[in-house]
Amino acid sequence: QSGFSLVMNHPACVNEITLSLNNKNARTKALVLELLAAVCLVRGGHDIILAAFDNFKEVCGEKNRFEKLMEYFRNEDTNIDFMVACMQFINIVVHSVENMNFRVFLQYEFTHLGLDHYLEVGDPHSI
Repeated sequence: QSGFSLVMNHPACVNEITLSLNNKNARTKALVLELLAAVCLVRGGHDIILAAFDNFKEVCGEKNRFEKLMEYFRNEDTNIDFMVACMQFINIVVHSVENMNFRVFLQYEFTHLGLDHYLEVGDPHSI
């Protein structure tokens, strides 16, 4: 609990945790997403998570927020733990928002990155 409070009080810490998604180990990425999902559910956490992914976008040179996350999701299709953690994270990020317009915007971000198509077709290389 105290460690979680420290994380919440230091957005730079969440930025560093988010950057850990660049780890090659799928289990590490899954644990990172589980932690980020937990942060997202705490009051004020959603804004911290979106800011962390904005930082990730800048640091990693993404054109769109969540681009690398979706790339990992498509390419780690043999690791069920990672895929489950990723889908849970996406659901929490999108559905923990009260404002319906913002929720639709977040859904569009993932749709734009090919999530809907991937879930329908299931072939990671068809996007």
